[in-house]
Amino acid sequence: MNKKKELIYVAGLLCAALLWGVSYPATKIVEGYPTFYIVSIRFIVAGAALAVIFHRHFKNMNKDVLKYAFLLSAFITSMYVFATLGIKYTTSARASFFTCLTFIIVPFLNMIIYKVRISRIIVISVAICLIGIALLSYTPDLGHLGLNFGDLICLLASVAGSFHITFLDRVSKKPQIDNTLFTILLMSFVGLWSTIIAIFTGAYEGVSITPFHFGTIVFLGLFCSSAAFLLQSICQEYVPANRVGVILAMEPASGCILSVLLLGETMGLTGWLGAVIVMISLLYMEIATSRAEEKKLQ
Repeated sequence: MNKKKELIYVAGLLCAALLWGVSYPATKIVEGYPTFYIVSIRFIVAGAALAVIFHRHFKNMNKDVLKYAFLLSAFITSMYVFATLGIKYTTSARASFFTCLTFIIVPFLNMIIYKVRISRIIVISVAICLIGIALLSYTPDLGHLGLNFGDLICLLASVAGSFHITFLDRVSKKPQIDNTLFTILLMSFVGLWSTIIAIFTGAYEGVSITPFHFGTIVFLGLFCSSAAFLLQSICQEYVPANRVGVILAMEPASGCILSVLLLGETMGLTGWLGAVIVMISLLYMEIATSRAEEKKLQ
């Protein structure tokens, strides 16, 4: 694949990260409603919209695409469950830090499961990114460096998200997998599991929602779920998972910046510095990778 095409797919993953970043201020608007009420409607909308728009892809249905969508949906649902539970037992700053560590975990999962060597470029970019995320998440209530119960649960959310990225790297490259159909089924399964959890936890009971808030949840489903996950499923076929982890670290950085711009929230100097450092880690990785590939061709 030539460099121009590769950059297009990297840009697609960046768009996915930015769309997930938009979900931060959008979710803030509807935070007064039960979490799994929001997640349930969000993913039902996402699955239904994709099914209507891309209905022709159902002709490519096979047992493999159904199986992998079913299995990977468990990781996304688990990510939401752990993130929702974890924030109840720790501070919001610590929760945001520990749920954003996929960029560290993915390279190790690749090394353990698929024996993929962690390159020096990935090690350096991950280290830079870790500093950025730490600064981005930092507030006085980030507190001590030890792990409490809530931190561990939030860390499990990162692990679940990392498994999704790692396995998607292989699934998206299988010739029998239609990535668009895979995303339709993935969103539908996440919507199904979230709805079961919402019913089981009573999230639907007594909820009265305004048209504006319902429209915000629909927006989350159409853009921050269906469009973002579709971009990830298609673009990750052409970008190695270790690089994807760092690229998607743009999600919390863009989320914080958009919350400042759209909701008028404040972000201190350390937050802005952290966001810039996350971007530097991404630029370093892409420039260093490009130069390394050019040397190989010489």
